[in-house]
Amino acid sequence: MNFRTTVQDVFKALQQTGFGVIDVGSRDGLHHMFKEAASFIEAVGFEPDVDECEQLNKRLRKDTSYRSLTFLPFGLGRADGQQILNLCRSRGVSSVYQPNRSFLDRFPDACRYDVVDTLRIPVREFDGLLKDQKVRLPNNIDFMKIDTQGSELDILHGARETLRNQVVAVEVEIEFARLYESQPLFLEVDSFLSECGFTLFKLRRVEWVRQNYEHRPHLSAGQLVFGDALYLKDPLNPQLPWMPKDSHQAEALILISLLYDLHDFALETISVPRIASMLNADKVRQYIMDRSAQLNRPWSHVHTFRDLLRWFRDALRCFKRYKSHWGRGDENFYSRC
Repeated sequence: MNFRTTVQDVFKALQQTGFGVIDVGSRDGLHHMFKEAASFIEAVGFEPDVDECEQLNKRLRKDTSYRSLTFLPFGLGRADGQQILNLCRSRGVSSVYQPNRSFLDRFPDACRYDVVDTLRIPVREFDGLLKDQKVRLPNNIDFMKIDTQGSELDILHGARETLRNQVVAVEVEIEFARLYESQPLFLEVDSFLSECGFTLFKLRRVEWVRQNYEHRPHLSAGQLVFGDALYLKDPLNPQLPWMPKDSHQAEALILISLLYDLHDFALETISVPRIASMLNADKVRQYIMDRSAQLNRPWSHVHTFRDLLRWFRDALRCFKRYKSHWGRGDENFYSRC
């Protein structure tokens, strides 16, 4: 990306204080979108699967681009204690909740939810964890990403004070159908985050086509089952009054907006005089305009041969109303820059 300003030029406060990321359910590691601001990313991931957590930390030795990044081998929840983790045949769908087989068995590949083992895991309440001197966390908690297969609302409850006082954005997996028994659904998560001052900005939907159309999924719409939701603090929302307390929070809000391609919101935010006074508004505006211009270039996100194949695949899909896979989701959730 050939910008007239660099991310270090624009986000001076974050360069000094760091941008704190909490990633709960870190099986695949930290999302690559943070590479854009790696020099001031201070991230901690939570992965209760001890073997997976160990592998994630081993990989860190080969990646020194982030200011700090580590993974901790326990989970988060409403309170300190222990929980039973149901280890499924596909480890990525393991959960502290039991799979809801009466629903899952109506769709292909339901066997990946077979519980093959159980594991007792330590769980911590995040608000309390911040006060634990033995656990090293970022000085500022700016962003939380939570993907824990049904227990997201429990974790949010345990981080209520942090969400209200520090965090400017949350990405959370949400379910519209009960993949797990007794799990909370989207309406409950949305209501809780609204109470904490957050507004829903982006939604990535995932649909499943039932077994009877498994071999011709492009001929059916499927059911909305789960997704990923991005919530931000919005200083222009009169129903949820909030304003950044300092230049750090102002820059953190703008940065996370850009990492999700919300260029319009970022530009609108710096039009607020009180916020503009906390920033180098001219440089921020220039960075926003340079970055958003990349979206007009269809090849801007093609960096590897795999990216090229993905680009051609997406182009071919234009000739079909629905994708040729029984489980499919939107693809404009994360940044395309």
